[in-house]
Amino acid sequence: MTTDIDQTVPADIAELIGRPQYPDTADFPAELGYGWNTLAATENGNPLYWDDGVAGMLTGGKILPLSTLSLWLRPHRWSPGATAEQRPMQSHFDLKDRLGLPEGIMSDNTVVFHDPVRPGDVISHRQVVKSLSGPKTTWLGTGHFWVIDIEYHNQAGALVGVESYTGFGYRRADSPAAAPSKATSEAASGSETDTPRPRAKPDPTHDQVSVGDAPPDLVHDVTATTVVLGALASRDWRPMHHDYHFATERNGTRDIFLNTPNQLAWIERAVTDWTGPRGRLGRVSFRMQDPVFPGDTMTISSVVTAVPIDDSGCGWAELDLVLRAGDRVCTTGKAKVALPMSAADNPWQRRGEDWNP
Repeated sequence: MTTDIDQTVPADIAELIGRPQYPDTADFPAELGYGWNTLAATENGNPLYWDDGVAGMLTGGKILPLSTLSLWLRPHRWSPGATAEQRPMQSHFDLKDRLGLPEGIMSDNTVVFHDPVRPGDVISHRQVVKSLSGPKTTWLGTGHFWVIDIEYHNQAGALVGVESYTGFGYRRADSPAAAPSKATSEAASGSETDTPRPRAKPDPTHDQVSVGDAPPDLVHDVTATTVVLGALASRDWRPMHHDYHFATERNGTRDIFLNTPNQLAWIERAVTDWTGPRGRLGRVSFRMQDPVFPGDTMTISSVVTAVPIDDSGCGWAELDLVLRAGDRVCTTGKAKVALPMSAADNPWQRRGEDWNP
């Protein structure tokens, strides 16, 4: 396990780096209702998640959407006998408290998907703080960046996924000035991602995909309901995703905004709208540079950057992703999705050494 410890970090906090913390088990078994909430919040019609026949043929039975992985980290906000608010990713709040930083946001998310989660699975998890920076100043204020990994296993001990979050804990500047990011400036003036590209064939096999192909854009008009539904579906109770005054007065943003797992769910839909149900996401990573607000028209664009075949014979498409709100580049990222090598091939059958996302 590799870690990164800045020399300015207090010794008691440095001792936490690389140490597994807060092993726990989800409050309840996985169930389809939570998956359907996420699908409804993103209007995702992937038949793998709705059609028993498709699920049975491809995955041997129902599975939950891959982007719901972090659901099993989040406890009920309240439960009988609780003396304080139940919070997920406690190590994130520990770092904020120990460093005296009142505010915090997530800037990056990487998810690696292994065995899918099935109804009835009981998911356990643990948190590992991987790195903590020295003091940094952004337009939001001054604070520290940290990276926290979350490892998820099912009741049989099988790894179902690993998430990595980059958080920024900060104290707001007296007069924060949000300068346009490099990506935002490029979007305003035009960039290479705006160049027309060959349209990618829908529901492709691996041999039908080429570098430079562009899957269809996903376009959606974001409303306050979009934001709140996404937070509710992902069991994210943090107020900046439903409370206008908290978002504007505490976080310094102009409105409530899409949360991290909901952005992941929209990215899952954008990719699998193209691949169809036989496309199996292996990895998604993205950096959130500017929030997505009610009133924005969100467009998720992608382009194929590589089409490797790994040592196990699995064929992949690697994608660069850009999420825009009008002229603003809000999120950039990458996805890696397994495609069938032929009409008879099924990436969902791969497990263990045959699945290397």
